[in-house]
Amino acid sequence: MSVVPFARPSQKEQHGHGAAFCIGCQHTWQAVAPTGTTVFECPACGSMKGKWAFEFYPSEGQKVRECDCGNQLFYLTPDGHLCANCGIYQSY
Repeated sequence: MSVVPFARPSQKEQHGHGAAFCIGCQHTWQAVAPTGTTVFECPACGSMKGKWAFEFYPSEGQKVRECDCGNQLFYLTPDGHLCANCGIYQSY
């Protein structure tokens, strides 16, 4: 009996998927890319002008931080989380 060594799979890299568009030729498509990707090659014109059409947000049921004013967008500063709507620092 012999032992065959198998390569260990690399750690999974998180990916995002969603609508994308080209700011050059206006082509739209569904893109899949590693998290942090901000520019794509357009499948129609080949230029590196592809962008995500929408921002990413947590899945249904995940906890989302929200200010008392109802806003969910915060600026992350050295002093804490600053509400982009009312300007109040949040404490958790």
